[in-house]
Parts: sequence; C-alpha cells; structure tokens
Amino acid sequence: MKKILFLVVTAAAALTACNGNKQTGNETADSTAVETEQAAPEQAYDLEAIAKVIDGAETVMGFSEGRASVINKDGNLGVIDTKGNVIIPFEYRYSVFRYSDGIICCCKSSEDLWCYFDYDGKKLFETHDGGPSQFRDGFACKYSSQDGKYYFIDKEGKPAFNGKKWHWAESFSDGMALVNDGDGWGFIDTTGKLVIPCNYDSPSERNPEGFHEGLAPVVIDPAYERFGYIDKTGKQVFSRLLNADSPYSEGLCSAYDKDNDRWGFMDKTGNFVISLDQGVHGDTFREGLALISKSGYPIGYIDKTGKQVITLEEGAYKQAEPFHEGRARVWDGNGYGFIDTTGKLVIPCSYKCYEGFCDGLVPVEKDGKPGYIGLNGNSTFDY
Repeated sequence: MKKILFLVVTAAAALTACNGNKQTGNETADSTAVETEQAAPEQAYDLEAIAKVIDGAETVMGFSEGRASVINKDGNLGVIDTKGNVIIPFEYRYSVFRYSDGIICCCKSSEDLWCYFDYDGKKLFETHDGGPSQFRDGFACKYSSQDGKYYFIDKEGKPAFNGKKWHWAESFSDGMALVNDGDGWGFIDTTGKLVIPCNYDSPSERNPEGFHEGLAPVVIDPAYERFGYIDKTGKQVFSRLLNADSPYSEGLCSAYDKDNDRWGFMDKTGNFVISLDQGVHGDTFREGLALISKSGYPIGYIDKTGKQVITLEEGAYKQAEPFHEGRARVWDGNGYGFIDTTGKLVIPCSYKCYEGFCDGLVPVEKDGKPGYIGLNGNSTFDY
C-alpha cells in the first residue's frame, strides 16, 4: 500500500468546490437530508476590495465559510475574508483544503510546521506532523513523522481516542472514519470505537470510499472486486453486488445494471429506479440533477424521475460536471464556463478553472490573472 506524508493544495492542485457538502460548526460531512445548496449572496462580497488584495497574486482558491486562501506574487499564502481583509498573514506556503469545522491548517514549509487557525485567524496550535489535516466532525487525521502511522487530534491539537494509531486512516465522513490496521479496512465512530472491524480489502490501487448518507461501499467479493453497501453497524443492506463503488448522493447512486446491460441509478434498497439508455452513463446527483454522458461526452442532465430536463447541444462541450449552487462547470475544449439549470451558458467558456461554485463565488484565471466570478457573472476582473 502506497503511503503519502501529507496532502496539500498548491497552485497546481485543484479541489472540487464544496464537494457537495457544506460544513460549519460540528456538522457532519454528509446528511441523509437532501437540501439544495444555498450560495452566499453576491452582495456579501466586496469584489472591489478583494480585487485589490489579490492584484498580482499567483493563484486564488475557493471561498469556504467566508474565507479563502490566496498565494501572493512572492509565493506566500495568506487567508482573506469576504471584504478583502487579510485574516491570516502571507507567511505560509500551503493551505490544507479550506475552512472546515471553523478551522483551517496552513503550512510553513521552511519549518515543516503545520499551523491551525480559527475563523478569526487566531492560531490555535501547531504541529510538525502532516496528514489529511482537515477537521471534520471535530477531529483531524494526522501522519506521525516518527513512526509513520496515522492518528487523530481534537480541536486543541491533542491526540484523540487515547492516542490510538493506525497503519492508515482517512478524515471523518458522515460521522465515520476509514482506518486500516495493517491487515484490512474498517471504520471508527467519533468516540474512536472500532464499530466495523478491519475485515475489508482495498479496491485496486486506491483506498475505499467512506460513508455517505449512512452507507459505504466495500469489497465483498475480492476475487472479482465486486462491491456491496454496508450501514453504520456493518450490516450489508442488500445482496446485490456491483462492479463499481459510487457513493450515495441524494438517496441514489450511479451503478451498472448487469441484468439489463446498462447504467442506471439505484436506491438504498438495491433496486434500480432509473434505467438509462444503452451506452449512456450517469454521474452523481446534485441539487436534483445528474449529468449523463455518451461515448465520454456530456449530453445533458436528468431529474430523479429519469427525465432528461437539460439537453446539451451535440459537440458543444467536451466535459461537464454536477451542479453546485445552480451552476455546472463545462469545458468547450478551449476554456471553462458555467451553465445554469436551464442549460443556458451564463458564464462564457473563457477561463481556466479547476472547481465549481462554493459560497457564491468560483476562482478562475483569465489571461494569466487569477480572480473570482459570482453566480451572476460579476467578477473581480470588473475592477
């Protein structure tokens, strides 16, 4: 199993905006409740002030919980708020993801020091151990530089769960965290209890998926790498085995129906409730819509009845993605833009862009200059 020391976001890296899950306080990363994401109103942002503070910047990252990381022209990272105020000074080299649970982690690479800050930019604690580092459900996963194992810390920076260490561990998702004891994968809950024993294998060349909406895909048949879904007690919730391990989103997951030789969407009882045309593939549901593609090219979006409600002109886009905050990122082969829920191109394909909307803004690059665009097209480039 391949190990990594830590995960960071650099100018060359990209994140999917919000990942469909917004986190504040002690909320879990997922919920069985299905809600349309609500964007922060554009007027809450002072785009002119933001434009000034990012002028000449090397790169900008997406907003989350009203904060965004920016790498300035000197290659130093800081964090700004919606009014362009510098919350964390430009003294760091990396930012680990974004604010989550009201905390962000920034790294001073010259000292190999990981510093954690609260929402107001107050330093909470620091550590030399890297790792996934993002707080979720009140805990962050860390990688020990001393013994090469993983462990969890609480919001005071202290080892959680009596300092228990794992061969590998992942951040919490939906109140559960993936752990590996060296022999297999299992799950702990937010008390640190191993509630699902480490009896499961890894999918080929990657780690298993975590819990989403109360269910997690696991390898049931290692010989053929077929998957089933378990609940938080470890019980397999239906007998059907699948060749893919898509996470559930809005009560459905994309899966291949081998009985009918086509893709579709399966509910939490294991029944296919949407059957797609042969040769058509479905993506994750977000905000009530799912992208469908044919021969690798996007052709539109369906609703939860399986009706195609958005048709994309043939050849218009090479790539498209799920909706976030009423906008979906599309690529025409030259640049990225965004369509709305009617399929109308509301932001032209004129930008470099590595993620979707989050908190009402999306970070982009135009003519080598980074900036932000709002849902209605207002941008820092206007100033």
